[in-house]
Amino acid sequence: MPIPKKAHLDDSGLDLSLIKVIQKRDNIFFFDTGISVEPPTGYYTELVPRSSIYKQDFIMANSVGIIDQGYRGLIMMPMRYVGKGNGLSEAENLIGERVGQLILKQLVPFQIEICDDLSKTQRGEGGFGSSGT
Repeated sequence: MPIPKKAHLDDSGLDLSLIKVIQKRDNIFFFDTGISVEPPTGYYTELVPRSSIYKQDFIMANSVGIIDQGYRGLIMMPMRYVGKGNGLSEAENLIGERVGQLILKQLVPFQIEICDDLSKTQRGEGGFGSSGT
């Protein structure tokens, strides 16, 4: 089984290789990375696709995978096939390939406060595209 590793010392994440594929629906596949993690106290991990995923007809089904500090199960990477056909043979071709990255992130504890008003800002309630093109 491939061990997660960084290609370069200053890379942000560990590259994960895929070891098995499970087809969940016509175009949804769960790729088994073969690893589980135990981040240090005060940290969690994020699972994201590698930038080279653009070369394939797959996108990560949930965009970013948040892996909570207390989770100890296998890390599965959900992928959606966006090419033609059902994608099973294309999914199987990714076995052994480095497709995901695991990034260690610091957890910042916070409390929520219920309030009636928020402070004013220049942007205010301006939504999508409100800060220019």
